[in-house]
Amino acid sequence: MSLPPKSSRPDRNGVGGMSPDVDAWRGMLHDCLVELDAIPLGGTGHGADYTGWARQLDLGFLTLTDVGSDPVRVVRAPRMLVGNQDDFYLLSIAQENSLSINGNARSPLRRGDAVLLDSTAPFQLSAKEFAHHLVLTLPRADVARVMPVSGERIGRRIAAENPVLRVLRATVAEICAGGARFEPDLLPELGHTLRELLFSVLRSDELTDQAEVNGLLGHHAQLLRMRDFIQRHLAEPDLSSKMVAAAFGVSVRYVELVFRESGTSPARYIRQTRMEEARRNLANPRQRQRSIAAIARAVGVENPTVFARMFRHFHDITPSEYRRSQTGQSRRSGTMEDPPPP
Repeated sequence: MSLPPKSSRPDRNGVGGMSPDVDAWRGMLHDCLVELDAIPLGGTGHGADYTGWARQLDLGFLTLTDVGSDPVRVVRAPRMLVGNQDDFYLLSIAQENSLSINGNARSPLRRGDAVLLDSTAPFQLSAKEFAHHLVLTLPRADVARVMPVSGERIGRRIAAENPVLRVLRATVAEICAGGARFEPDLLPELGHTLRELLFSVLRSDELTDQAEVNGLLGHHAQLLRMRDFIQRHLAEPDLSSKMVAAAFGVSVRYVELVFRESGTSPARYIRQTRMEEARRNLANPRQRQRSIAAIARAVGVENPTVFARMFRHFHDITPSEYRRSQTGQSRRSGTMEDPPPP
C-alpha cells in the first residue's frame, strides 16, 4: 500500500489526532466535520498497519481540517440528515486522487482539484489508494450572505488549474505547515483570508476571461500566482517579467509593481528561484550522476559560465564545490568542471 510521505502528514496541535482503526477515525470525522459513515476498502481498517488521522484548526471564520486514511469510502447518508442541525458548506481539496459522488454526479478528483459539498445533502468521497483531503468548513449562511450557490455547483469538480484555487492551496499549505506556531490572535485573521479566497474560488469557477479572474485578486494573491508560474517555467531560458505579464494578461509594469511590494523584482526572484532549485538538485543524491551542465539547463541557464557566476553570487560557493560538500564525492569523469571566473 502506498502511503503519503511523512512530511505530508499532520504534525500540529488541534482537535482530533491519529486513529488506530476506522471506527475511531469515523468518530474523529464526526467531531471535526459532520456525521459520516466510513467503509474501508481493500481489506484495510484495523490492525497495526492502519493509518488515519483527522486534525482540525479553528480559524474563527471557518475551520481547516486535514483528513487522511487508508483506502476508504466516506458517505453522508440520507438517514444522517434526519433531524440533523449541521448546516455547512465544505470545500474539500484533494491531496490524492479520489472520487466525489453527489446525487447522479460523479466527479473524479485529481490531486489539487476541489469540490464543494453541502452538509444538508447526501454525498460520497472515496479513494482506492491513500485518501487525503484538506477541508474548509464554514456556515452556509455566511456564504449565502455573499453569493448564491446553485445546486449545479455542489459536487462539481473545480480544476486544479483554476488560478484562484492555486492561491487558496498555497495559503492552506502555509497554514498547515505552521498552524501550531501561529499566535492565537492571528488565527481569525488567517480564517478571514481563507474565507475571502474561498469565495473568490467559487466566483472564479464561473469565469473564463483572464481579466475577470485578475479582478478578483489583490496584489498579494497575484504575487502567489506569479511565483507559482515562475516555479513551473524555470526551465525556459526566456522566462522574464514580460513572459509573466503575457501569461496573466497584464502589463510588465504591473508585474514589477506586484514584486516590488514584496521587496524584490521579477528578475531577481527568477534568478533566486533558479539558484535555489539548482542547489537542491546538486544536493540530491539521486542526481549525483547528472552533470552540472544538465542541472544548469534544467533551471533555464544555458551558459555554464553565467550559471557558475550566478550560483556563486547566491551561495558563496561554486556548483562543483557545493556538490562535493554535500555528497563527499570527488568529481567524476564526464562531469562538467566549473568554468573559470570571468
